[in-house]
Amino acid sequence: MTGIVVVAHSEQLAAGVCEVARQMAGGEVPVLPAGGTDDGRLGTSFEKVRDALERILGLGHDALVLVDLGSAVMIAQMVVETLPPEWQGRVRLSNAPLVEGAIAAVVAAAGGGNLETVQRAAEQALSIPKIPELEVPPVPEAGPEEGLPEASVELVVPNPTGLHARPASLFVQTAMRFRSEITVQNVTHGRPPANAKSMMEVASRGTAWQGERIRIVARGEDAAEAIRTLRELVESGFGEMEEAAPIPPRMPEPTVPRPAESMAAGRLQGIPASPGIAMAPAFQYRPFTWEVERRTVSQVDAEISRLRSSLEQARRELEALQEEIAVRDPQTARIFEFQRMMLEDPLLVSALEERIRQHALSAEAAAEEIFGEWVHRFEGESEISQLRAADVRDVQGRLMRILMGAERPEPLREVTQPVVVIARELTPSDTARLDREKVKGICTVGGGTTSHVAILARMWGIPAVVGLGEEILTVPDGTMLAVDGEAGLVEVNPPPESIRRYEESRAQREVLTAVAFAHKDEPAITQDGHRVQVFANIGDVASAREAVEFGAEGVGLLRTEFLFVDRETMPDEEEQYAAYRAIADTLGSRPLIIRTLDIGGDKPLPYLRLPPEANPFLGVRAIRLSLSHPDLFLPQLRAILRAGVGRNVHVMFPMISTREEVLRALEALEQAKADLEQAGVPYARDIPVGIMVETPAAAIAADLLAPLVDFFSIGSNDLTQYVLACDRGNEQLRALYQPLDPAVLRLIGQVIDTAHRYGKLVGLCGELAGEPLAIPLLLGLGLDEFSMNPAAIPHAKWLIRRMSMAQAREVAQQALQFTSAAEVVQYLKGVLQSLQGKAEGASA
Repeated sequence: MTGIVVVAHSEQLAAGVCEVARQMAGGEVPVLPAGGTDDGRLGTSFEKVRDALERILGLGHDALVLVDLGSAVMIAQMVVETLPPEWQGRVRLSNAPLVEGAIAAVVAAAGGGNLETVQRAAEQALSIPKIPELEVPPVPEAGPEEGLPEASVELVVPNPTGLHARPASLFVQTAMRFRSEITVQNVTHGRPPANAKSMMEVASRGTAWQGERIRIVARGEDAAEAIRTLRELVESGFGEMEEAAPIPPRMPEPTVPRPAESMAAGRLQGIPASPGIAMAPAFQYRPFTWEVERRTVSQVDAEISRLRSSLEQARRELEALQEEIAVRDPQTARIFEFQRMMLEDPLLVSALEERIRQHALSAEAAAEEIFGEWVHRFEGESEISQLRAADVRDVQGRLMRILMGAERPEPLREVTQPVVVIARELTPSDTARLDREKVKGICTVGGGTTSHVAILARMWGIPAVVGLGEEILTVPDGTMLAVDGEAGLVEVNPPPESIRRYEESRAQREVLTAVAFAHKDEPAITQDGHRVQVFANIGDVASAREAVEFGAEGVGLLRTEFLFVDRETMPDEEEQYAAYRAIADTLGSRPLIIRTLDIGGDKPLPYLRLPPEANPFLGVRAIRLSLSHPDLFLPQLRAILRAGVGRNVHVMFPMISTREEVLRALEALEQAKADLEQAGVPYARDIPVGIMVETPAAAIAADLLAPLVDFFSIGSNDLTQYVLACDRGNEQLRALYQPLDPAVLRLIGQVIDTAHRYGKLVGLCGELAGEPLAIPLLLGLGLDEFSMNPAAIPHAKWLIRRMSMAQAREVAQQALQFTSAAEVVQYLKGVLQSLQGKAEGASA
């Protein structure tokens, strides 16, 4: 059954509507009011709405929520967002009129209608005239040539970020290219449609997470073209599907108290945001602040003109800042795209102007109110939405300064010596303009590991601790600070012994980096003569050159997706052949393992028109997609075979689950050879063939697969996800996604042992391969080949050369005895510290 919740500003109104609705349906359907504030005043109560929904959902019913206006809509949306995921899909918010919609909904629910039917009945009440005699005569329908065409599409959002941040900006920019009216609606959560040309509406009502469904509707002469273009944008993942994160996630993040608490005199514990050690005098950053008096003006038009002029100046300043930063860091400059579009957003601008007109307010007072409403709307939601709140505050501060005629303060630009910056909050504008030579560390009162300052600090290698609480603001300027970004610890006026310890640790890291890089081209041979291969993961010709520069002994994973994404047509065989050949030539005699296309519902291709999938990570992707599309698979195999002539090229099939998949892939490879043979085209006749072991099925059945192939490559990222049944991109599951979990490690060990029994080599090409903590353990498990990001190769080789196989096996044996990832990590930290303890001696 479907229950009804009526949300209104008035307690009496909500109760009255519910009573009328109950009488219409005989009391069979649960109809609950959620009106007024907790103390009976006009307004909306979060607790009342939540309690009503929990009562209905707790009985096993679905729930339709009807709202009156304003804050009722926003509060209802916020409540739904806080419900458990299994409940959110059973709730719909409706645009229906309160009274008529409630009656129609109750009648439909009493008749046995499901949630969708009940919602449709409620919203159709909008079209029923109350007094037929007063109904406005309908406008005669225009003919096909005169009417406005309409087009629509429902899509699953594929990219990890979802329809937030930069993807939302791209979506709005694309929508604004068309004359048609366009809306976007989160269907999964039943949100109302948002104006697709308004950054603020899309950012607040039109957002969607990966895997959620959205509906795009366009009305106008170019509606069909608009839908086609927006569909391609969404299905391509907004161009971010192959973008690597600026810093690989650390494993795992320690649990720390929040807010910060004093551990001992002069020591503050916060949240680790960016690893590294920094020691320098404190610099208290005090940004521009303002206080606004709610005053009225006599010349409303003049005030609106002043507002428009200030908005334009703010936009010009942002463009200049974006261009300045883009010269040295294009990726960071993209942060300001959302802010720039905010200043141009017609919804925001019209809201500011309307507030001035209605109340004759000053521009400052109007901005204080409107921006405050948007900050409040964002702050209570997800971590990504909180980033948007920081952007809104940043834009508000810029506009307020201009309206008030204040000088632009730039204290961070005036720093002349190394410092540790302390701030309540660093806005995106503040952080992006830091002098990275002078700023040695960052400490903030609030924030988290996904805040702008944390992300940028990790990208730039600046040690940072966030969430330190108000106490950090009491530290005077010039006070010596020691910042341990890995432990989340800040020591105020550290004693000489602590300074010595910190300096030794920092010097040790610098020596280690220098020693490792100096020996990057030497082979990775253990102290008792066992050699392993250290390869690179790459995605194009440029990264192949980078791999060689960092001492890679080969490429363990070439992601071929770079040839297939961000384009309207499929790459032909010749284009692929040229790319693979160029990469192989860059590597010389080094091995090049080419992974066939690993794309599916999570990385859709516009020219394949794949149907949406409820769970793309368990759907038609990787080898499943290739086997179902020979027109895609065979040209790629022929290109790989041709590139292998005279070069050290291997081929690898991703996401294998069954023996039958391997056999079918091998049949396709033989077909590609036959095609080339018939055409008289040279090809590599004995190309080595491998598979990726990244599903539990492949790992458990490794003994059935090993006889069919030449090598295994363990994909630890996906294997961890599938073994632990958690999405590594889900912030709520960050503590669960642990590649060093005993279950994952045992499975990796089993795969290696099985492969060796059949005389097959085993590599590992996930993030685990380049994680220093994991290298001794993986070496001890018998891994033959490590494949990682190029920059991690020198350090990995150095660690391998520091150990004997006897030591490594002892490490692995001990690690496998622990019962949790936390215990494994703690043990491996001790191992790593022991190995790095005499880094200076290694240079000899």
